[in-house]
Amino acid sequence: MIDLPSTDSLRSYLSNYTSIPHLAGTPNDKLQAEWTREKFMEFGIPDTKIETYYPLLNYPISQRLAIVSGPDDLRYEARLKEDPINDTVQDPNAIPMFHGYSKNGTAKGQLIYANYGRREDFQRLRDLGIQTEGKIALTRYGLVLRGLKIRAAEQFGCIGILMYSDPADEDGPLNKDTPLSYPEGPWRAPQSAQRGSVQYLSLLAGDPLTPGVPATIDADRILMEESNVLPTIPSLPLTLEDALPLLRATENCGVKGNKKWKGGVPEVGYFTGPTEGEVEMENFVSYNITPIWDVTARIEGSSEPHRSIILGNHRDSWVYGAVDPSSGSAILLEIARVLGKMLQSGWRPKRTIILASWDAEEYGLIGSTEWVEDHRSWLKKEGAVYINCDAAVSGPRFEAGASPSLNKLIYEVTKMVRDPATGKTVYEAWDAQTSYTGTPPVSTLGSGSDFTAFLDHLGIASIDLSFSGNYGVYHSGYDSFDWMVQFGDPTFEYHQTMVRVWGVIALRLADDIILPIDPLTYATEIQTYVEQLERYSRPHTYPTLHDASQELLDAATQFEDTLKQIKRKLDRFNYEEPVMSAKWMKRVEKMNARLTEFERGFLDPDGIRDREWFKHVIYAPGLWTGYSSQVFPAIIEAFDQEDMPLARDAESKAAVCIQNAQLALL
Repeated sequence: MIDLPSTDSLRSYLSNYTSIPHLAGTPNDKLQAEWTREKFMEFGIPDTKIETYYPLLNYPISQRLAIVSGPDDLRYEARLKEDPINDTVQDPNAIPMFHGYSKNGTAKGQLIYANYGRREDFQRLRDLGIQTEGKIALTRYGLVLRGLKIRAAEQFGCIGILMYSDPADEDGPLNKDTPLSYPEGPWRAPQSAQRGSVQYLSLLAGDPLTPGVPATIDADRILMEESNVLPTIPSLPLTLEDALPLLRATENCGVKGNKKWKGGVPEVGYFTGPTEGEVEMENFVSYNITPIWDVTARIEGSSEPHRSIILGNHRDSWVYGAVDPSSGSAILLEIARVLGKMLQSGWRPKRTIILASWDAEEYGLIGSTEWVEDHRSWLKKEGAVYINCDAAVSGPRFEAGASPSLNKLIYEVTKMVRDPATGKTVYEAWDAQTSYTGTPPVSTLGSGSDFTAFLDHLGIASIDLSFSGNYGVYHSGYDSFDWMVQFGDPTFEYHQTMVRVWGVIALRLADDIILPIDPLTYATEIQTYVEQLERYSRPHTYPTLHDASQELLDAATQFEDTLKQIKRKLDRFNYEEPVMSAKWMKRVEKMNARLTEFERGFLDPDGIRDREWFKHVIYAPGLWTGYSSQVFPAIIEAFDQEDMPLARDAESKAAVCIQNAQLALL
């Protein structure tokens, strides 16, 4: 896995994946599913199949936006298109600019500017005396999931919402070391827009009409009107070019933006509005039950076939998707090729390895979630670890998120792999890129990618990996092969490096005699979370939770001591004795069963109130952020709602789950 990965192969795979737009559920998407299956089989993994699911998806028919009244010099008809930039991007409008799961309909009213569209932004408008009811909101992308901007706008009475990328924000050119927009530089151009789903992902992942059950062709479905994750007001994504006339129309109307509300356009003051004239928006989309295609390849384990290590990346894209997701798709194929070479040489993994190319992730983690719900019974028994790689490579900066029990494994593997730019190890480069002392940070997992169903719904320990960079073409028609070879990874060496990191992590999990899962680090982190919770909710304390977390730490410490003793005795089976005795095989099986079940202990069968699909008591996506993780989510949400009886109930449930995790180690 270190020596075999090829930059030429990776370049070829990426060229193929980005050669056509492949939105979920389209003929091109199916063609690439079939091509992926063919490559898996060509590489020597015959147990490969396509599994079809039937979720609700929407597709654009026509969109329109205009300032239709008020001063003549401010009236404007938006183009709602991304311009062709050069010959290397075939057609950036091959998939029109729209939002997945957006409300079909129209709206007409005065425009207000609502900063990032968070609840606190709309509340500030109210506090300033700016009416939000009956208005169309213009917001910047960033900070929270786009669907949650719509949810907030709905709660404050807006009738429509528009989203644009400001040049001062994360993917814009302002205040950057190389402040150039594509094609001269890597950052978002004024004629570029961010597509994306607007499903309320912090409430439910997967198909909106089949919550908690797989979207098979004959599944029972709720009505769209019964879903609590679909917007009720229309929305549109905008380029900066189309947003500027709207910002100009708010000039000197309402309250001028303060420092936190001002973006990077110097000629406007980011006034709140409302505008003098009215804005008219149309978002006509078609909704249909649509087939999607997950591709899976299975390599049966030799000694523990009942325990599976799952590697996943989604294949669908809003347009061409060079970084998101095709860099990960190319890397998954190269891992498959290398595994095929290893199989030809006589190797077989101890545990089963599953490679998965998910579909319809962009709409709401659909393919992975439906697959998890479909295979729930055996995944509960056999799913050991899930390793995700989404937008795998956009630059040289290594990032990882994981269940804390897998942090140690990530550190060990990144110390083995060379970083192309520095010549040091990936670990050393990662450590140097962060301003932290000690070990580099592994983040907690929230949502926004395909690990969500595995961790939050089934309690399967998970990892998410990427190399990030100056990525300014996210979800646009310019996320292309040309952008990758110009700015993302010209030599494809970071693609190659990710094959090594992802692949070696998978091999360690598949082949180590004892699963490299570390409950002690997890227990230590939980203690830190309890301390953070008590600081957040002063003067309240959580003695039941505190006691449970301390007991878990004690049990994990004892388990670690026992594990070290067993590992020392097991070393001889790697170096002295080729065959393990039946007695030791039984002990190994017992240890691996405990380690697999450990994460399951943190599941509350009842789930979080009002978003019961999320079962994990330690982690969930933030209710009003979506991407980022919230620790002890049920407790925090109850406290934020000033419902301490509910918070105490959530504390009791979390303590029981922590005790269940402790019992798994005994």
